[in-house]
Amino acid sequence: MKNFLMRFRVGTRLSAAFAILIAVAMSIVASGLWTLSRAERSMDSIVKESMERIRLSKSMASANMQISISLRELIMLQDKDVQASLMRKIAEQRKVYDEARDALYATPADEEGKRIRAVITEKRLAARRVNDSVVEAASQGDVVQATKLLAEGDVLLNEWQAAIFANAELQERLADASYREAQAASASGRTMLITAGLLAIVLSIALAIAITRSLTVPLEQATRTANAIALGGIENLIKVEGRDETAALLRSMSAMQDRIKALIADQEEMASAQAEGRTSHRIDSSRHPGAFGQLAIDTNAMVERSNMLIEQIVDIAQHYAIGDMSVRMEALPGDQTAITEAMETTRSNLLAINEEIRRLVQAAALGDFSQRGTSDGFSHSFREMIDNLNQMFDVSDRSLSSIASLLGAVAQGDLTYRVAGQFSGVFAKMRDAANSSSEQLGSIVRGIQDGAGVIRVSAAEVSKGSSDLSRRTEQQAANLEETAASMEELTSTVRQNADHAMQASKLASDAGELALQGGRAVDRAMERMEKVEGSSQRIADITAVIDGIAFQTNILALNAAVEAARAGDQGRGFAVVASEVRTLAQRSAEAAKEIKQLIDRSVQDVVDSSNEVRQTGATIHQVVESVQRVRDMITEISAASQEQTAGIEQVNQAVMQMDEVTQQNAALVEEASAAAGAVEDQADGLAQAVAFFKVNTEFRLRLVHAS
Repeated sequence: MKNFLMRFRVGTRLSAAFAILIAVAMSIVASGLWTLSRAERSMDSIVKESMERIRLSKSMASANMQISISLRELIMLQDKDVQASLMRKIAEQRKVYDEARDALYATPADEEGKRIRAVITEKRLAARRVNDSVVEAASQGDVVQATKLLAEGDVLLNEWQAAIFANAELQERLADASYREAQAASASGRTMLITAGLLAIVLSIALAIAITRSLTVPLEQATRTANAIALGGIENLIKVEGRDETAALLRSMSAMQDRIKALIADQEEMASAQAEGRTSHRIDSSRHPGAFGQLAIDTNAMVERSNMLIEQIVDIAQHYAIGDMSVRMEALPGDQTAITEAMETTRSNLLAINEEIRRLVQAAALGDFSQRGTSDGFSHSFREMIDNLNQMFDVSDRSLSSIASLLGAVAQGDLTYRVAGQFSGVFAKMRDAANSSSEQLGSIVRGIQDGAGVIRVSAAEVSKGSSDLSRRTEQQAANLEETAASMEELTSTVRQNADHAMQASKLASDAGELALQGGRAVDRAMERMEKVEGSSQRIADITAVIDGIAFQTNILALNAAVEAARAGDQGRGFAVVASEVRTLAQRSAEAAKEIKQLIDRSVQDVVDSSNEVRQTGATIHQVVESVQRVRDMITEISAASQEQTAGIEQVNQAVMQMDEVTQQNAALVEEASAAAGAVEDQADGLAQAVAFFKVNTEFRLRLVHAS
């Protein structure tokens, strides 16, 4: 072999040997690079498939969130056109979800992926059943049932979304694992290529040494090593033999490679520590001399500045999260001003929304529901929050103002005022209860006014009848006095017995007629007193009804106050209104109690007057009977003159008794007249008491005519 080589020139031998080695090395490198390129293409395909699965999973989750938002808007917005649009949007998002799901399920999956897909399918079926029920209830206007079903659907939606995100996380883990495997394969391929190259180099060195007597081999090794380091290759195997200059050159290059490797290893360790969250890790610059040490110092300073900026941002965000807006971020230089502007914008928006909410809450606490928030300066969730607060204030303002107007009208005695308008929930119950209370109170007051009018008219008639009876009784007493005088004349003058008897008979007839008229007047007075007594009893019953309604109104106001207390600060204004209603109910109960006491006294006076009228009637009947007896006696006197003296004496005694009874009747009639006047005065007082209230006039007139 040596002799064969010796046939050729050294340059030719070197050229041929190097050509063969280079061809072999290029073949090895080309084959290795082609293998690595193919492996990288395969791993890229796997990674892209995983990324596509992740994208499809996120598309499914996004469609679910859009459906959830549309369901909430479907409940809150009762407009039919808006609801139809929302239903179309829900159908479109379901179509987007189904397309993404079909595309995802079309890709292959391992056992874990199949299990997660089964869970997704199960949760989807359960959640969609509840969502369909929400849509049906909202379409029928059943907001309460729809809200209840939506809360149940939110739980199922969260489980559904959790399964979808679990699938995305699985794909991310698979992608990361595939990527790490690809990186490991690439590193292994590079190592194999470098090793093969080094082996080729060793072979070339051996051939060169054999050919050039170990002259050109060290120089070429040094050259290759320097070129490799210049291109970033620091895993070069440097073999040093001998003590000559080429060996020294190789040793220096080996030392340079070791220092570069040490610096790169420290930088990789710092990068790994930062990725793991160990931000305090730094490169020990004392281990690297010269420019390498300065590079380590600069790297440490750069990492320190980045960590300080991150810590500052986190600290400010923590203050904003707990509501402390006094902390502001210092201005950063250069391109980092975008960070400062973003943090300042966040602070300004939070301060603005907090000021709007605080202003509205303070106004509500003072009972002022006319204030409205300004949503023009906000967007997205902040704008929606202000719009919702404005809507709540508008509903509360209209409802409470209407109820307050009705209560103010009732307090002024106007029972014809009614609350109109469309309300819902507890505001609708308040409107209906207030209108019903005013209507019932107006009906009761109308009944009292009509009853008072009837009592006043009846009392006036009784008073007039009693006056007539008193006047006739006085006339009867005068006639009896004349009869007594005539009887005295008969005693002294027997001759005029017949004339006196005729006069006595005439007077007795007149007295009988007057007595009969007095009896009929007393009967009419008794009938009217019974009517007055019935009307008084009816007024007492009506007053009891007023008292019951006042008690029910008080209970209703108490319940409203309890509901307002449960509502907290938002119900404070409503609690004030409920307190005013309760105060008005208590005043109505007190007034009803006073009216009832007055009616009870009037009823008792009427009963007493009725008893006295009955006694007067009995006395009048006795007078009639006495007059009949007198007339009989006078007839007997005319027929039997022989018994004139005895008869005259008896007649005289009877006339004296009649005079006494007549005087008693006159006193009783005067008392009955006084009682009737008192009843009339009390009826006037009752009419004045209920005249404070304004009621439906037509209905009151119909009641008066019917009575």
